[in-house]
Amino acid sequence: MEHNGIAIEIYQHHGYSIPDRGPLPPSRILYAARDLNDERHWRASLGEIQSLIDHNFVSSSANY
Repeated sequence: MEHNGIAIEIYQHHGYSIPDRGPLPPSRILYAARDLNDERHWRASLGEIQSLIDHNFVSSSANY
C-alpha cells in the first residue's frame, strides 16, 4: 500500500505473550511507514499513518 509516494506496511500483530489459560487475545492490525531517515513509525489505523505522512512524519503527542 502507498500514500503520497511513501510505502505503508501492514502487520497483523498477535501480541507478545500467550496466556497460560483461556482464549488467545485477538490480533490487531498495525500500520507502519518509514521516514527519510529510514525510521519506522507505527500507527493503529490507516488514517493515522496517512495523516502522519501528510505532516512529514511530525506528530503531535496530543493526537497520537
